[in-house]
Amino acid sequence: MKSLSLNEILQQIGGERLHGTGNPIIKHVMTRSKKEIEDHTLVFHLDRERIRGRYWQDNESIVIVTDSPEQCTELGEHIVLIKVDAVKEIYWKFVDYYRNLFDLPVIGITGTCGKTSTKEMIKQILQEDFHVKATWKSMNSKSVNLRYLLGIDDQTDVAVFEMPVVYPGYLRVSCRYFKPRIRILLNIGVHHLADCETPEEYMKAKAEIAEDMDPVNDTLILNADDDNIRKVVHTDGLQRVIYFGKSERADYRASRIRYADGGMQFVMHVQGESHEVFVPGYGEYNVYNALAAIAAVVLVGVDLRTAIKRLAFIRHVEEHMEFKTGVNGCTVIDDTWNSSTLSTLSGLHVLQDVSRSQGKTAIALLGYIPQLGEGEYAAQEYAKLGEKAAEMDIDLLVIVGEEAAGIGKGALEAGLDPRKVLFCTTGDELYEMVSPYLHDKAVILLEITHRVMKQPTFAAFKQKLIPDQAGVGKEE
Repeated sequence: MKSLSLNEILQQIGGERLHGTGNPIIKHVMTRSKKEIEDHTLVFHLDRERIRGRYWQDNESIVIVTDSPEQCTELGEHIVLIKVDAVKEIYWKFVDYYRNLFDLPVIGITGTCGKTSTKEMIKQILQEDFHVKATWKSMNSKSVNLRYLLGIDDQTDVAVFEMPVVYPGYLRVSCRYFKPRIRILLNIGVHHLADCETPEEYMKAKAEIAEDMDPVNDTLILNADDDNIRKVVHTDGLQRVIYFGKSERADYRASRIRYADGGMQFVMHVQGESHEVFVPGYGEYNVYNALAAIAAVVLVGVDLRTAIKRLAFIRHVEEHMEFKTGVNGCTVIDDTWNSSTLSTLSGLHVLQDVSRSQGKTAIALLGYIPQLGEGEYAAQEYAKLGEKAAEMDIDLLVIVGEEAAGIGKGALEAGLDPRKVLFCTTGDELYEMVSPYLHDKAVILLEITHRVMKQPTFAAFKQKLIPDQAGVGKEE
């Protein structure tokens, strides 16, 4: 965080000083009261829980901004108490003030899947020339937004943030935090139905990425091939819209997409020129992510050919469609960090492509998708995944957990051989089912969400499946 004096802040947010003196320097900001606190911290009392200043008696330069001063007691000499009428409104004044201190490119990325991979591509391409602030791994919830925003300081040249959707209005708030000048919408599938009542409501929530943009100076980067984006995103009045994809309308267009050693090779067509591009990591979705990333970094000022060259050396985040060598030489596609309908479909396509090209057995281990919830629309999405597995004629489909049973039922109803569809609830059962297939002629898609995989029996299963996993795929 850029250090600010209390007087500087008060000039922007106002308020009445009830306790304490001086003009302390603020180096940290919190929105919840905690016993543990750093020196030089400004606390916005949003939770309105009781604050006992004696817990902070050994700290220096603590400032509390509150609309409930009666909740703040035992204040020592190093604590300043500022009363305001509505602390939430004042908090937003501060957020807007702090963000407006910096005139720099902020890139905001959303999409049902691919946010983290695209963010990593952009960050790693840019950081050779710029000081970059970015979302850490896949930690992109609204609860960490303020921390990322305050990470911007006078040394920051560019910021790159993932901006997810959990419920309507969620993305709107992220845009309000970060004020991204470059906004990327990768795709819209079906997700977060636990918090959005219908798929249509979720899609409209994703379209919030295009709200309140500067129609002249802001840029919107969109997937030209995504039907749902065309349904809900309106670009009327926006002068800077860039499309990526395979269709002719794309400004960054991919053709001749094929698998290569360690990733995808394709031809990218931009402004009448064609360029051979390699992106590490398998799957056509990676090509889309790469197109969006290149479009973004070129806007920031990276030469196109330089961006293409750097893209070839991108390191992906662990457990995001990560290829590993498993026990007895089997190939494991580890996509266990999180799960969505789109990421599962992408995983099935990669499994099919790789296993068929190498003449190997295709095994899909699929679990439930927490953000889908349990309603009728979730049931429909699970059934669709099963239908897709049947359409691809997966050699072995193992469904993990009762919540995901609809995938197996959908596959059976779509005609997949019942001998190829198994159900289990524990890691021990899962290992017993797949152990006959653990050899060098098998490719295994591990599409079970992290919250399941960290359970003891599933953690033990993964250790057996990938004995050397502790040293594989970790970020340096």
